[in-house]
Amino acid sequence: MCRCRYSWHLETLQHYRCVRDLKHVQRQQVKIRGYDKWGAGHYGAPRNGGRRKHRGCDYVNHVNEAITAIKAGTVSKIGRPYSPKSAKKRHFRYVEISCAPNIRHRYFYVESLVDVGQQVKKWDILGSAQDLQAIWPGMTQHYHLEIIKKGRRIDPCGYLKNYSEATK
Repeated sequence: MCRCRYSWHLETLQHYRCVRDLKHVQRQQVKIRGYDKWGAGHYGAPRNGGRRKHRGCDYVNHVNEAITAIKAGTVSKIGRPYSPKSAKKRHFRYVEISCAPNIRHRYFYVESLVDVGQQVKKWDILGSAQDLQAIWPGMTQHYHLEIIKKGRRIDPCGYLKNYSEATK
């Protein structure tokens, strides 16, 4: 049992770390997914042979690692990034947080531990990272973050990098 003042554990996570330790892990420098055989994780990276651009940023993590909110808000949606008809990918989910009027954060490849309508604070655990290797062997394990402001996706890469540096 954890001896810190945060005495409960999340049994759904593989590594049974105390909440204080999970917060500390999230505050460390974030790492954007580099190039692998499936592409790259930076905002604007080419997708589908250059026919479209990556509209978020991929942050390296481990399977079942806790994914935490980078800003307070209300859980507005637990969605599916892929069609439920896709047998291979239908289990993937994303959590959407409405942070302010016209600003939403979407965390993809997260097994949700929150519910729609729930209030979350900065650093609250949203869920655990889902495994991408079974679908895309050789892809760097990551979660995908999108920030939508006034209906347009903005580059979260610099936002989270600056945010991470500000919390040191």
